[in-house]
Amino acid sequence: IKQENKIEENEKIKEQGINEEEIELAQKLDAIEEFSIDRFEENMAILENRKNGKIINVPKDKLPKECTEGDIIKCINGKYFIDEEETLKIKEEIQNKFKDLWK
Repeated sequence: IKQENKIEENEKIKEQGINEEEIELAQKLDAIEEFSIDRFEENMAILENRKNGKIINVPKDKLPKECTEGDIIKCINGKYFIDEEETLKIKEEIQNKFKDLWK
């Protein structure tokens, strides 16, 4: 199943204009940055690096149009794409934490 998920993720990455060589090189070099979308301010997206917590501002037009606050996105060579699997996982974890608060 993990291999299937990897293939599906690679297809979604390619849809963002990232070619196979960029994907392979980024994976080998551990150069895929991961961010969460904190918020949008005018034409900028405020992103938090999930590894080091640093905040960066990225023009909204550099991100996929369907991005929303809270989404997990990855960046390869300045090209961004949504990590749908990780986004869903994080949103479920947050929902479960809220449920636990009211028990």
